[in-house]
Amino acid sequence: MGTITVAICARNAQDIIRDCLQSVRNQTVAPDEIIVAVDELSDPTADVAKEYGARVIASNATGLYEARNAVLKACATDYLAFTDADCLLVPEWVERAKHVLDTHPEAGAGTGRHPAIGRKTFASWLHYMWFLVETRETGETDGVIGGNSYFRTSALRRVGGWLKLPRHSAAEDVYISKALHGAGYKIWFEEGCAAQHHYETGFRSLCRKSIMMGKDIVVMMRAAGWTNDELYLYTLTIPVLAAVFLAGLLVMCLMPPVGLAIALAPLLATFAFLLKKFRSLRMTIPRWFARWIVIWPYSWGILKGLLSPVPKG
Repeated sequence: MGTITVAICARNAQDIIRDCLQSVRNQTVAPDEIIVAVDELSDPTADVAKEYGARVIASNATGLYEARNAVLKACATDYLAFTDADCLLVPEWVERAKHVLDTHPEAGAGTGRHPAIGRKTFASWLHYMWFLVETRETGETDGVIGGNSYFRTSALRRVGGWLKLPRHSAAEDVYISKALHGAGYKIWFEEGCAAQHHYETGFRSLCRKSIMMGKDIVVMMRAAGWTNDELYLYTLTIPVLAAVFLAGLLVMCLMPPVGLAIALAPLLATFAFLLKKFRSLRMTIPRWFARWIVIWPYSWGILKGLLSPVPKG
């Protein structure tokens, strides 16, 4: 049975981290250590973390990639798990995470569900539908979710941890998932290993988050040298689909039947893609609808990522 550290990378989270830390303390199987990484020890989050017995470290980070690596360097246990300051772990989260890594030696990492908690708005529903984690079933999966992830520490160190990508904080879970897969490790999804999550409740804040995520995933793949990767090409098709839809609307002004056909093409293609993936209209329809709302800020972020400089090093 391996030992496990639960870590939280936080910045000015003193007003929200208490409930998260209490959920860690309420685990059926206590973690061997709790680490809270803050950019600087002067962050008020550090004082709150110490109240709950956490070891506080200064990551000196400008983004989440650096913060994750600082925690990995400080970790002294067999397994390393991450959650976010605004998440609440179900009581058996640590127990289930340990069980996955104890019983699946081929697994380098694992993840679980991310059910929504907090105020429900149209924006939070869109955010929730955008993520596909609630559609998964227990078994092998393709990647972890950053706020609900647990790793074999030796696997993380074998792949060199997270990409050295200063000033960026999104798609770090995509990076580490692909790095682990590339090294031959599998990733496991455990339905009962749930981290309840607060989703964005404001539409403007959701748009800002979507832009950041679109930008960072492109910059990350460019920095990693993955520009010939299937995921990179898939990502670049997203703004293309949005542009085709807009072009169809413009053509409709002159040639309505032709323009309608052009506009419908990306809508139908994406619907067919999701239906094939989920094999259920109940799961497909709301997620297709949500994606066609979020596609606009996300596409803008992707374009920004193509034009942004890749950080040195």
